[in-house]
Amino acid sequence: MSEKNYRRHFLKSFKFPQFTQYFLELAWNPEHTVIAVIEGYFLRKRDPKTDGKAYFYNGVAGKSKQGWEIAVISIVEIESRLYYSLSVQQTPSRPQIKPVKKLPENHKNCWSKNTRQKQDSQTSKPDFTRVNDYAQHLKNTRYFFPTFVCYLVADGYYYRSKFWDAVRELNLDFISKLKVDGN
Repeated sequence: MSEKNYRRHFLKSFKFPQFTQYFLELAWNPEHTVIAVIEGYFLRKRDPKTDGKAYFYNGVAGKSKQGWEIAVISIVEIESRLYYSLSVQQTPSRPQIKPVKKLPENHKNCWSKNTRQKQDSQTSKPDFTRVNDYAQHLKNTRYFFPTFVCYLVADGYYYRSKFWDAVRELNLDFISKLKVDGN
């Protein structure tokens, strides 16, 4: 095998969810309780040129740090404690926010303070958030769940309306801990 052969093989895509789904159908006992789990994992990266590096919450440090985050969707059989990762996806860094155009000094008095704050808040919100990415990842992976999986377990961060809407759309029951400030 030459380096060229290895490179060619790495350029080909491999459908890991289908591969895992095949083995899940053979391994699971349908009489046992099987759930799906989604969790984000922080990976520390020190190289400043690493693509996708951004600030993500690091649970070990208890604060946001620079690195990568991956979202892992797994299938867990409760009684036997078997755990299989079905899909892993890198969480994209936040899109760059376009700076708000500044007006010349003599025009600042034309606008009220409230109007400026409204405009600033509207222009600084990205359309596609990380929660949207997690929801899309779940939608793309749901097809590969065993048919008897009806529960999704996640931590409190995922308990947001955009993600909750995706969970309901996929006909899953959501088990999570509410955030302290949740209604």
